[in-house]
Amino acid sequence: MTALQKSIYTDALQRSRKTIIDADVQIDEATDDTGQSNGRAKISKKKPKANNKEKNKVYLENSTNVLMDLRKAASHPMLFRTKFTDNVLSGITKQLLKEPDFKKRGAVFDLVKEDMSVMTDAELQVFCATYKV
Repeated sequence: MTALQKSIYTDALQRSRKTIIDADVQIDEATDDTGQSNGRAKISKKKPKANNKEKNKVYLENSTNVLMDLRKAASHPMLFRTKFTDNVLSGITKQLLKEPDFKKRGAVFDLVKEDMSVMTDAELQVFCATYKV
């Protein structure tokens, strides 16, 4: 693995773990059975079957997403945005706003940066190559 692929791999695993932990907490909080009996609250020790189905669904979706990210990282690591940080995008946006094409359109800094923030590294390289930035 290259250093870029390794960092993407690590990030994907961290996101996956966080998603699973967050899902467990949300599902457990949403499905706690509490009942009132003689003024006392009691909590059921058994989780409903719907809870297990919800967890399995979250796990399945999460594992599918992680596998796709890892496959994409192995084949096309430039499909992730890792090289163009927010600070770099801000600098590129400032330079682009000086271009005649952007001045003519009356481009706004925030909107141009927002458009670029959803692009991958590969798309940003092609985009920037069309200007003298």
